[in-house]
Amino acid sequence: MEKSGAKFIVWPDPDKVQKGVVEMRKLYIWVGFLFLLVLSGNSSSLAVTDILEGAEVQADPETLKAILATFNRTEEALRTESLSGIMAVYSKDYRNRGLRNEDTSRIWEDIFSRYDQLSSRHVFSRIVVDREKGTAQVTCTGAIFGVSILRRDRKMPSPASLTAEPVQIDIWFDAIHYLIFEEGAWKIIGHDPGGERYDSFGSGIHLLF
Repeated sequence: MEKSGAKFIVWPDPDKVQKGVVEMRKLYIWVGFLFLLVLSGNSSSLAVTDILEGAEVQADPETLKAILATFNRTEEALRTESLSGIMAVYSKDYRNRGLRNEDTSRIWEDIFSRYDQLSSRHVFSRIVVDREKGTAQVTCTGAIFGVSILRRDRKMPSPASLTAEPVQIDIWFDAIHYLIFEEGAWKIIGHDPGGERYDSFGSGIHLLF
């Protein structure tokens, strides 16, 4: 029997195409944001906290305001290098890859001893609150910046020290912060690192907020 020479065109699944377009659009937005983070450093031109246009938000206005206030309090604690202020943002039951509050406190002490003029940026793409359980999931891309005290004091010949510009201490992409309503405020109880994440401390440091 002679084989047919007919060729069939397999059209892609429209749902998969649409999903791919959405993911690519999201990727372009995040790449642009990360580029701004790298360039901005300690610039005050970017808000400390911001909600990405088109973000998924499942929270009433008052709860949303209270959650954002938690992250804004971290910025004030960074500015004043207040260890107690930073630790007040964490739940008493905070866990992160086996580390607890006392471990996190030591990490922050180390950061304060090595960096000055600390600041942070947070852009949220998803905020979902479970009012019955008093919990929230916050998807965030952001960074922590600081001026190296060691390079500044020793006047080490590096680009960062010559200009005394902030350097990236930590930067994360699409990480999930888990929050719990505790003692009248929203506090961080854990994290999921999510997508790509880079830091100048190497593997020793973990996502702090």
